[in-house]
Amino acid sequence: MLVTTSMMSQFQAKPKTIGGLKTLIVEGAVRGPAVVLFHGYGADAADLLPLADLMSLSKDVTWVFPDAPLKIISAPGMHGRAWYPIDAQLLERSLRMGEPADLSQQEPQGLSSARTSALALYEELRMQHSSVIVGGFSQGATLATELTFTAKTPPAGLVIMSGTVICESRWRELAPRAHGVPFFQCHGKNDPLLGFQFAENLYSLLTDAGLNGEFMTFSGGHEIPPKAIEKIAHFITKTFRN
Repeated sequence: MLVTTSMMSQFQAKPKTIGGLKTLIVEGAVRGPAVVLFHGYGADAADLLPLADLMSLSKDVTWVFPDAPLKIISAPGMHGRAWYPIDAQLLERSLRMGEPADLSQQEPQGLSSARTSALALYEELRMQHSSVIVGGFSQGATLATELTFTAKTPPAGLVIMSGTVICESRWRELAPRAHGVPFFQCHGKNDPLLGFQFAENLYSLLTDAGLNGEFMTFSGGHEIPPKAIEKIAHFITKTFRN
């Protein structure tokens, strides 16, 4: 992820296993609302943790940051985690050619396993909290969208930060199950990894299926700018009040 800040979280996050996934959790009120944020490819549970500070929400809110189950080499000498494998050659070729990869017709290998893990975590949290919002960055945003379409009971809201469309025909078939779910989506117009046009397609897919949301665009790339953080905080607060 690229949160445009160097701030480290001041919240006291503690490790906890939920639904079989290791997480970092910032506990709020007992049976209060919860926000789950899935990190992007090559990151880990701590990557999005600063958002709990930056959004300055009610202390009643519980924050949950899961660790993806797959260990990967994110760069020479650097390790990270992933929810499912990616086609690294496809992305490298796209970056080299300056044309973001079209993933809309692909169902990634390992998506089913990632979905099972995410749903197990979500269902356990749903039994413990009054309301649950799910979201994520990049690959984590894609997983949060997949979860929203496949959960028996859809989440209270969906946050998509630099996400994209995958397995489009399947998603269009499943998406109406989440009819009425509010969402917030943000994407950089100059994103070199997950192209802006595919984010626009995702917004259309969501609204065509009856989800209600806002699509915030910005001039940057694959990142989460301060204005997006501000708007996400407002979205979460408004959703939990409804």
